[in-house]
Amino acid sequence: MAGEPPVRPLAAAAAKRTLDAEQRVRDALRELDYERVTVTFASVAERARVSRPFLYQHAELRAQIEALRTTQAPAPVPVGNRASDASLRTRLRAALDDSQRQREEIARLREELALAHGRVRELELDRRACRT
Repeated sequence: MAGEPPVRPLAAAAAKRTLDAEQRVRDALRELDYERVTVTFASVAERARVSRPFLYQHAELRAQIEALRTTQAPAPVPVGNRASDASLRTRLRAALDDSQRQREEIARLREELALAHGRVRELELDRRACRT
């Protein structure tokens, strides 16, 4: 009929967009897994050009993402980005030295605090003695 709105073509177009998006997500999952990139909802959404809510709303896609997340081993750190033994020793020595300085400072501050408490106590006793 000429007066009726074209509902079916709109529904068909929406269904096609959804199917296209689902296919992009599946392709993205294969690519990310092949490239050994950590699979997250954000990385899949970005690669597939869909929203994260879209991924959460589609149970099958969500299950695939969660399955890949649990089976993926963490990516090894490239050799060029690893810290050398000498670098690690230097950082450890600096941390130990810093820790020692902090312990010494805490001990000094505790002594000062004890002296200040003692002085306050003396002043309170003097004040009480002056009242009586």
